[in-house]
Parts: sequence; structure tokens; C-alpha cells
Amino acid sequence: MNAPASLRQGKVLLLAGPLSFNAAYIRRTLDFFGVPVLAPPGTAEEAFATLSPADWKSVTACVAVDLTHAMFTDLSEQHKEVPFLFVGYDPAAWFAAPYSWLCPPFASYQVIETLSEMVTAAAAETMRSTFDPPPAPDEPK
Repeated sequence: MNAPASLRQGKVLLLAGPLSFNAAYIRRTLDFFGVPVLAPPGTAEEAFATLSPADWKSVTACVAVDLTHAMFTDLSEQHKEVPFLFVGYDPAAWFAAPYSWLCPPFASYQVIETLSEMVTAAAAETMRSTFDPPPAPDEPK
């Protein structure tokens, strides 16, 4: 199976603690399917803090493995447009951005399918907002 076309345009940002089995499994899966991975060194907090605006522009989606909600409370609006796949934590209180959640155990194809669906949905929403301007202030919404 080849890499999904929707994931070829950018990298997948992988955020996880050092020694995370799930992160290593996901990285091998993405590598196997030919999806470029951006995995900054250090703890997830250190990696997240070192990402530049150029790094964010290259990111198609982010996979956050076994990380708490507190890590994501200060995301700028630009970063909230990036689809996030959370692995291992209940999504009940995540921020309002395109996201999905996988609970281990999961198969490698589920990682690729989930990311593909998220990226496709986010791209469709971006296209829709580009072609459908917001209503004028005096128009009903």
C-alpha cells in the first residue's frame, strides 16, 4: 500500500515522551507508508516549544502520544487549524480544532486511515471557507 495522497503534501509532527512504544510504532507506520515525519528531539514540551513558524507551515497533521491537555492550551489560532490525532488520552476536553483519538491497541492501517480522513476533512473545510465568504454584518447567519 502506498502513502495516502492527502498526506504527501506535508509532514506529520510527532509529539511524545522519549521511550514511548506507541510513538515508535506510529513513526514506523508513517515511515513504512512514505509519510515524512517531523519529530523534534527532547521531551514533547521541549519539541513543541522549539517549533518555528516555518516548521508549522510544513505540518499537515500532528500526532500527540500520551500527552496531557495542558500541553495544548496555549496554541495559537494558526496551530489550531492543524488536525491533531491524540493517542492514549480521552478526548473529552480537547481544544476546538480538527482532532481525532485512538486508544491502544490499534493497527497501523488505523493510524493512516484516521490521519487521511482528518487531513481530507480539514482541506475540504479550508476550501469551503475560501469560496464561501462570511455573511455581511447585516445578513442572517
